[in-house]
Amino acid sequence: MNIQRFMILGSARTGSNFLLSLLSSHPSIKTYGELFNLDKLPRENLIEALEDPVAYLRRRVYKPHGPGISAVGFKMFYDHLKKDYFDKPVQAADTSQRLQDKFDQFSEFIESNYDWDTLAMRFRGAWDFLIEDVSLAVIHLKRRNALDTLISLKRAFATNEWWRLKSDSRPKFAVHLDPEECSRYFHRMSDFQAAADTAFAAHPKIDLIYEDLAERQQDGLKVIFSLLEVPSLPLTTRMIKQNTAPARETVANYEQLKNHFRHTQWGVLFE
Repeated sequence: MNIQRFMILGSARTGSNFLLSLLSSHPSIKTYGELFNLDKLPRENLIEALEDPVAYLRRRVYKPHGPGISAVGFKMFYDHLKKDYFDKPVQAADTSQRLQDKFDQFSEFIESNYDWDTLAMRFRGAWDFLIEDVSLAVIHLKRRNALDTLISLKRAFATNEWWRLKSDSRPKFAVHLDPEECSRYFHRMSDFQAAADTAFAAHPKIDLIYEDLAERQQDGLKVIFSLLEVPSLPLTTRMIKQNTAPARETVANYEQLKNHFRHTQWGVLFE
């Protein structure tokens, strides 16, 4: 049986866990999650990924799979296997201590065992491998409102909670966003998206908007089923959206930001 390999390409907090959990419930689809979220990998897998990321990818996604599996995929974020990965978009002061300790340990391990030039060459080779495999289907997952993405990211870094299986009645805290922090993030995401669209233009590819998937789930899934050439089936997930409150209620300095970006290309995010 021919297997359609696919990649969910995007950034953190754009609904990738939600989408992956849905696709994982399809009997014909096998998913592998974030293969290159380096600071979350077990040490053995981390070393494999750093020594030869292409071989690491081949051993997991490009290996033979059992009967009944016709599509195999994984998640890849824009900053995976790039220097950007080591430059977190959230400042250390806004990160939970447990997560910050983990980042520090990871950075120390990398600095003690690898030089950046060698890693950069290996990382570039892995991206080249994915780009050159034009049979690889790409689900380019985007979130229409980059402000909501940043809010969600700040909360996740502060709490170290990246997904939820049930509703939570705990009070939600308001985040504070610096205008320059927002601007850097908005430009970063815009540049990442444009570069990804260019790099994978020759691939079978769809753009999937998270807000549309959340509101019209079955319509979005039908497009994916067609891309992956798998039967159209009802899919389920136990995951729920973590934050449903509007930005006006979850950003402590919302009005300041709205005024700051009023006459810029980002002003629409605050309407």
